[in-house]
Amino acid sequence: MNLNDITNYIQNVCENISSIIEVDVTLVSKDLTRLAGTGIFKEKIGEKIPKKTIYYNVLKEGKSYVINKDLEDNCNQCCNRLSCKELADICTPVKFENCIVGVLGIAAFDEIQKNKILTKDKELIDFINSMSDLISFKLNELYKQEIKTIEQLEKEAIENAIKKYGNNTEGMKKVAEALNIGIATLYRKIKKFDIKY
Repeated sequence: MNLNDITNYIQNVCENISSIIEVDVTLVSKDLTRLAGTGIFKEKIGEKIPKKTIYYNVLKEGKSYVINKDLEDNCNQCCNRLSCKELADICTPVKFENCIVGVLGIAAFDEIQKNKILTKDKELIDFINSMSDLISFKLNELYKQEIKTIEQLEKEAIENAIKKYGNNTEGMKKVAEALNIGIATLYRKIKKFDIKY
């Protein structure tokens, strides 16, 4: 369950979110490494984020946060508070099988973006949660793919070759040739795997 396995997909999700709501978007892994981002965040991909940030709180508590820098006590605890240019944020956890594997966040760097985030915070939380679920689904899809044994793969290769070349004498010779095995070996494997042809 590693988000690093789908970083290209995550980057596309971040770019799509950014183009729709016109704010910068980022995703941080559970070890606080930035895996994807747009705008200012894009040049920081691969960097670690310190623990004393809202992203750490999201990872620890598993709940979404809406941050208004002007009103937020959490900003006073943040180690980046003096250099931070973010005026507002929405951060939500990315979960996989009941484990929090990352944080998806959007950030406002000007007053227009800030107002956009804060006036529609509930709708945006729902939207960001949906995008987080989409990332979780992709990760789940990747990890749930069936792992096949060599024998299963071999059986499928024989079945596919028979479908392609046919099951008559000439076809079976082509099957054996395509699979780089002898004709006697082919018939032994057909019997072993109980392939109907």
